[in-house]
Amino acid sequence: MKVALAVLPLIAMLIVGSGFAFAASYDIKIPSGASDENYPYFWSQKDTGVTTGEITVFPGDTITWSNADTAFHTITSVSASSIETGDFEEDGLFDSGFFTAGKSYTRQFNDLGDFYYYCSLHPWMNGVVHVVLDPGSVKSIDRIASGFSDDGVGFEVKYFLDAYLANTVHVDPDERTLTFTLTGESNNDEITITLPKELIDNPTTVWVNGNMVDFESDSTISGNTATQLVIPIDKDSREIKIMGSKVIPEFGGIALLILTVSIISIIIFSKKTSLLTMR
Repeated sequence: MKVALAVLPLIAMLIVGSGFAFAASYDIKIPSGASDENYPYFWSQKDTGVTTGEITVFPGDTITWSNADTAFHTITSVSASSIETGDFEEDGLFDSGFFTAGKSYTRQFNDLGDFYYYCSLHPWMNGVVHVVLDPGSVKSIDRIASGFSDDGVGFEVKYFLDAYLANTVHVDPDERTLTFTLTGESNNDEITITLPKELIDNPTTVWVNGNMVDFESDSTISGNTATQLVIPIDKDSREIKIMGSKVIPEFGGIALLILTVSIISIIIFSKKTSLLTMR
């Protein structure tokens, strides 16, 4: 038990330090008969059933080629021109060596680019691994300016990125700005943010790390109720400030109601105090 507990921090460090905590794995099968040049196909992707050796992955993903054939095969990297000319030139990036039926070869791809390969024993068996940037996924920040909205729930801002924005967004009605903070390093060169018009209307200016940047804007999103911005960023970007023609008023419906109740309570309390004093 003590050994297991001691290992847990090490595992956590490895996951965080690797940068590929959410990397995926893919399987490509070399089917029976692939060693025959006249066979209809030479690869079969396990998850999709696609009969091709071409696959697109993200940095940190791994691919396993499994030999379901009766012959020996290799997964050997070659130059891009080799595929076009058919005169295969091995470039030494990776080579599985010979592996027989029931065996497999696994490789992790960390660098961006196109990696061509073939079977050195059966050169008609060839393919390519495209390693591209992970575009990220749609994420959201909820309850922004919840004290200012009429329903008290606040607003939701959606964004598309491979990293995260902090859940705390600085709302400044006087400056008419919203300030977002990136909590991690992004490999993307842009972030797409969708802003409700009730939260901020007509975004006119954007700063990234204090520097004004050009951006794309589409104000017809969600039936003209939101504005979508495409803002350029880099791996060092940490702060995004957006200025609009109007940011939700400092005192929204809920805040105004609370303020009104507070003022009335103070007045009533003051009157009671005065009456008690007069007695």
